[in-house]
Amino acid sequence: MRYVDVQITRETKPISEKGFGLPLILGTTKAAPYKVYREIEDVVTDHAIDTREYKMAQRMFGQEPRPQEIAVYGVPYAVLVDGPDALITGLNELMKVNKDFYFLTCVEQGDEEITALAEWISTSDRLYGATTANVELAETLRGQYDNLFLVVHDKPETYVAEGLIATCAPRMIGSFTWTFKNVKGVPAVGFDNTEINAIEEANASTYIEEAGILMNSHGVVTSGEYIDIIQATHFLKARMAESVFRLLALKEKVPYTDAGIALVVAEIEGVLNLAFKMGIVADEEGIPMFSITPPRRKDIPKNTIAKRVLPDVRWTCVVAGAIENVEIRGVLTL
Repeated sequence: MRYVDVQITRETKPISEKGFGLPLILGTTKAAPYKVYREIEDVVTDHAIDTREYKMAQRMFGQEPRPQEIAVYGVPYAVLVDGPDALITGLNELMKVNKDFYFLTCVEQGDEEITALAEWISTSDRLYGATTANVELAETLRGQYDNLFLVVHDKPETYVAEGLIATCAPRMIGSFTWTFKNVKGVPAVGFDNTEINAIEEANASTYIEEAGILMNSHGVVTSGEYIDIIQATHFLKARMAESVFRLLALKEKVPYTDAGIALVVAEIEGVLNLAFKMGIVADEEGIPMFSITPPRRKDIPKNTIAKRVLPDVRWTCVVAGAIENVEIRGVLTL
């Protein structure tokens, strides 16, 4: 137009965000390329119905809610021939080309395999869920891993942990606890109360019937922390990194001034406010319970400024947590 010059600059280039809803089934029946499936009917085209890969996928797709997608990746593995390192090698090869999954599951349920996979995932911001029949394994791994949760069941082929992942994966992080969740198609365990208590004391869970409700008995990882807290940690770490990177990448320049530092703080505050809305951060009379303490430019060493590094942006928040046990004391009088 002759008299009005309108220019619009698009700053909408997408920055890839880490997903938290995609489970991976690590299969061992045969070598199989990484593939994402949306329905159980699609899985059978690559994995026969008598394979553990298919049966695990069937359990996961049979949940309500359930993931929109499940990935399957196959590594040829013979228990009596190959060691668990073969599984780790296969996962390392996968990570070179595809890192999209968040939940890891595996058709192998042996102690050595579970331990090796727990060690592998311990350096990653992901979760590994496994079903085992071995109560002693839970005690052996007690206190060791933030990224592993074990479900002990006398029928491990029912894939309780994997079904639990499937029903929890599509839920909003911070909005739920992993305790009390129902896994469709799984019977209650045949353990008595003493055995169930021993499993829970070892930072594992089992599948019980309580007041007519079938449910997961305890939502913790083997270190003893609650699974939802571990998920919240992964979420906050990923979203803060993405938000600050987006600021640095899409702005022409973030100046090394107090105003520029405030831009970084605003990104962190935005993530914490989102976490509050999701139920991760607690509130006091409706006000989110978090604080951010950035440095001032004048307090930062000149050498650090010269390197263009902004140090010591600190924040704290109070997690909302969840009520999972209630103690009620009453007195009846005449």
